[in-house]
Amino acid sequence: MDPTEIEKAMERVVENKNLYYRIAYSFTGNQADSLDAISEMTLSVLEKLGQLRDPEQFLPWSKKILMNACRKRLRDRKRTTVVAEFPQVADPYDENQWAEQWMVRQAVYDLPPKFKEIVIMRYYLDMEYQDIAHTIGLPLGTVKSRLNRAMSALQKELGGDFNE
Repeated sequence: MDPTEIEKAMERVVENKNLYYRIAYSFTGNQADSLDAISEMTLSVLEKLGQLRDPEQFLPWSKKILMNACRKRLRDRKRTTVVAEFPQVADPYDENQWAEQWMVRQAVYDLPPKFKEIVIMRYYLDMEYQDIAHTIGLPLGTVKSRLNRAMSALQKELGGDFNE
């Protein structure tokens, strides 16, 4: 493989390090697993770089590799969620807001994996439906129906209205 191709790939990984971290953290729920998944992704990108047909598709391709690494980490740790390390968005002095966010996050992490990943990509990573479909390799209609079923399950679990 051409050393300049490897160098360009590594530059793109470094340019997108914050995005990769957000994706990994959203899936794994803790810093250690996130960083491990990113390391696995980087190694895999270098190993499979010759398989990438269209260099313009590097980012979606690498995100898919990262999500697969995250899924593997979750399977390996038998779905243990470290809630204490979630980034705190709520006002630290508003216990009700913090408790509500914790309940929502826990309900999302309790969803079946095929629903959870779509909810995370849509609402935590703010990805568009078409981008989600392309990233996980499903038809757009399947993504929308899974998201609809996930939101129904969350509504049933938590009560309230979760419509966009």
